[in-house]
Amino acid sequence: MRYDNKPLAQAISLCCALLLPVLATAQTASERAAEVSGEDFVKAFLGNCAQNAGNFAIVIAAAEALGFSDLPEEMKPLLAPQDPRAEFVGYYAQSGDGAPYFLGVAKGDLDGRSFTICSIANPYIETAQVVSALEKFADIDDPSHDESAMGQRYRVWFVDEWSEDAFISLTDAEPMGYGGATLAISAPSIN
Repeated sequence: MRYDNKPLAQAISLCCALLLPVLATAQTASERAAEVSGEDFVKAFLGNCAQNAGNFAIVIAAAEALGFSDLPEEMKPLLAPQDPRAEFVGYYAQSGDGAPYFLGVAKGDLDGRSFTICSIANPYIETAQVVSALEKFADIDDPSHDESAMGQRYRVWFVDEWSEDAFISLTDAEPMGYGGATLAISAPSIN
């Protein structure tokens, strides 16, 4: 007696056809973060932080309205200010331009004035792409300050035309050969 394998073969083919797209698109957050373009990362920075310079409450309200998750506790040292008295709220954005990325907003005193610092971070992004996109979209030139120390590079652009006494900073570990960047804007608090 001869057994016909055709229905079994069709069932296996159908299962494979249904599973392959799922397997092919299942990526870890790290893999997705490594694929984010500098342009999308900078767009996320401009939309979340630069357009709300100094506005602690609006950054928080927008992040919550967009459904961002709370920043995992172990990631807070990446974005939280060193001053334990400063207010800090952190989020993990999993969708939208530049996602996934970490978003942090802090408010604290500097020389008797209240400042708000809003930053986004991606531990896998290519820094050169970020700088190129920042120059393109933010219409800024060479940084006012550029130094490397202890394996990190720190650049600052003053953007008084955006908000008085405001500046953008970019921190990366490029001198050690690592990818990743934290892009931030510091501006006097308006609330």
